[in-house]
Amino acid sequence: MLPKKGRKLPLWTGVLGGREIYAQTIAELLRKEHGDSHRAIKQLMRQTEASERTVKHWLSGQHGPDTVYFLRLVVSSPVIRAFVLGLIEGPAATPLTDPVDRISLARAREAYVAGEAAGGRPATGAQHNDPDRVPERDPINVPDRAELNERQRWFLDRVADGRCGANEIAAAWTVSLKTARRDIASLKAADLISYVGSRRKGRYRRTPG
Repeated sequence: MLPKKGRKLPLWTGVLGGREIYAQTIAELLRKEHGDSHRAIKQLMRQTEASERTVKHWLSGQHGPDTVYFLRLVVSSPVIRAFVLGLIEGPAATPLTDPVDRISLARAREAYVAGEAAGGRPATGAQHNDPDRVPERDPINVPDRAELNERQRWFLDRVADGRCGANEIAAAWTVSLKTARRDIASLKAADLISYVGSRRKGRYRRTPG
């Protein structure tokens, strides 16, 4: 029997049932992936470019990320991406009964290209001056201080003494430049070092703390 006039049909349940449940679900997922320390807040700020206050609200479940922030999490967070895929394959999703036609595919590609053209301008700043910067498409595992490998500990000691980079790691430890750059990128992602100055004359410095 249908509800009386003026009432809504109970279509959405679970995480899709309302903003409060959505916010609590995202908070649990983010805490599961990052924890709830200050380091977790800084990591999420880097991933989304949201403010510290906004990220704290996400982690506390006060409200969930909206629009662009949520899309950035889908791209940068394996946990949130898996959550979205679960929704797509869940019982509430409308199943595809017909194959996707060429017109729909063409429109999807056009929409993607338009979005990239509208907002895909590269950011400027010190990170682009860094000669050892690893492309964002290459995932980086962020280590704890206790989980640093020997090369990374060696590099942190050398940074305090003078200019040192991926070439020095590669030469001293007989590893590829790609491996050396990933060591440095992990240190930067963990906020243990930063790159200051120009691309040619800049240097890495240890982050205070």
